[in-house]
Amino acid sequence: MSRLRLLEHDEAPLAARTIYAADGTASALKRSLANAPDILETLLPFLGQIFDEGAVDLTTKELVVVRVSRLNACAYCLASHRPIALESGLPEQHVAAICDERPLDLLPDRERTIVEWVDAYVLDPGGISDELVARVLDHLRDDQLVELAVLIGATALLNHYCTAFDIPAGG
Repeated sequence: MSRLRLLEHDEAPLAARTIYAADGTASALKRSLANAPDILETLLPFLGQIFDEGAVDLTTKELVVVRVSRLNACAYCLASHRPIALESGLPEQHVAAICDERPLDLLPDRERTIVEWVDAYVLDPGGISDELVARVLDHLRDDQLVELAVLIGATALLNHYCTAFDIPAGG
């Protein structure tokens, strides 16, 4: 049971009703955010830009989102993004490795290095070494690394929000 009201279309403030589909449905996350239409109006375009393809392809972004969500134990985000990761082209065995405590040596070098950097960025950002950054930059440009850092922050924000307010997965 969510700790916030999950507003149905007819309960939502008029300014928030644009997030609902034509049939009046919306995800549990959006229905919870509808409680604060001013925040919703700013947050959704920002998240759209961060989560959509940019300098970084969607498959790499979903690798990062799923790993961050697993590190933060966010049931909602894992349930939401695991299928998206697969749809984006991330192989099932890679998704399993980053979600289910399987050995990361199944991942190609690029993905394994990115996951190692994500783990450090989330769990011990002060402990990131020059050597790790150099290895990541063997696979990514500077602008892509910046984009992934902001993606991690946005994902962590949603992970904490969904977990703290017990937003129901699939709801």
